[in-house]
Amino acid sequence: MVVSVKRREGSFQAITRAFRSSQKSLKDALLVQPSPGSAPHVVIVMDALREFTIEPLRWALENIMAAGGVVTLLGIMPWLNIPLSSMTPEVWAVTLEELRVAQEILGYDLRMNSKYLKLQQVVDLCKTFDVVLHKVVVMGFPLRLMVVEKLTAFHPTWVVFDKHLKRNREFFARTIPCSMVMMNENGEADMIRGQPMINSGEFTPSESPASFIPTPELMISDGWNEILNE
Repeated sequence: MVVSVKRREGSFQAITRAFRSSQKSLKDALLVQPSPGSAPHVVIVMDALREFTIEPLRWALENIMAAGGVVTLLGIMPWLNIPLSSMTPEVWAVTLEELRVAQEILGYDLRMNSKYLKLQQVVDLCKTFDVVLHKVVVMGFPLRLMVVEKLTAFHPTWVVFDKHLKRNREFFARTIPCSMVMMNENGEADMIRGQPMINSGEFTPSESPASFIPTPELMISDGWNEILNE
């Protein structure tokens, strides 16, 4: 199925201008009050076929994460007919459990093993900031709808997209109702949507913003196709 989507640049440009006009630092502008009793959850969405870079994770930890929070690395890719490890960088090909076994049970010196080194650096960085790390790799098509499906399940407080997903920026801005940034070529973050809607008073505290993302069934319905083709 081919879906035609018209670009809506006006709304995004307005958000960008408003954000850049602020005199506050980026960290101050992104600071939000978490919902009572809930730990902040940041999902970092990355192209798993590209070389892994730790910069989106480092930016999230330094700017929008709090101790005790959860960060999920979400690697996305199309369906592959070959083993995952032969195509993806080491961070995505190695599971966190495999890393733990290699270190604690087999006694590997991970600093001397290139297969595990980069993922161990990710784990160490998260420990430094006292956050819980999860890592998920998903395959499917179309990629952007798969991202929305996974974010529906994760219910994140914030989403950070890597720079390789910028062609879908406006689609994500329309379909994901939580705070989002996208990394740029300079290793900095561009605002897509600021402040979760749950803090705006539009929804009750018991409602999660992610609950308003269409489910995968709705995304392939006639109604969802009409939205995509507006």
